[in-house]
Amino acid sequence: MKRDVSFAPRRQTISPVLSGAAGLIFPTVIGVMALSVGFRAGGDMADFAGSMAGSLLFLVVTPTSWVFAFPFIDVTRFTIILFGIVTSAPLWWVLGVAIGRTSERWVEWIRRYVVASIAWMVANIVAIAIVASVVG
Repeated sequence: MKRDVSFAPRRQTISPVLSGAAGLIFPTVIGVMALSVGFRAGGDMADFAGSMAGSLLFLVVTPTSWVFAFPFIDVTRFTIILFGIVTSAPLWWVLGVAIGRTSERWVEWIRRYVVASIAWMVANIVAIAIVASVVG
């Protein structure tokens, strides 16, 4: 039985800069979808539900925005959005670079990134559901 085992260092084929930039695709798309719901626009219950869903989506893609959940911090919406984007973008960049280091081709990178993004969404939705059921 012949095995092709090589101890030579693997050649990196995916650029860390490109994989980091591609890692920002998911939070950018979800963030734009979440922020496209008008924050200051008045409307009916459907608009209210849309803004609630948008808020939850924004918290999923900017996990550092939970810092402002403490009652003693009084900030504006703009501050929360800016802080969330500025502090969460490096996390998604690092995820893209980490996946790029373990992938040899872009097909593998895309598959792993989609799995990681879906797992992140599901984990957040489950966490939000658990917190909502505990709180009432």
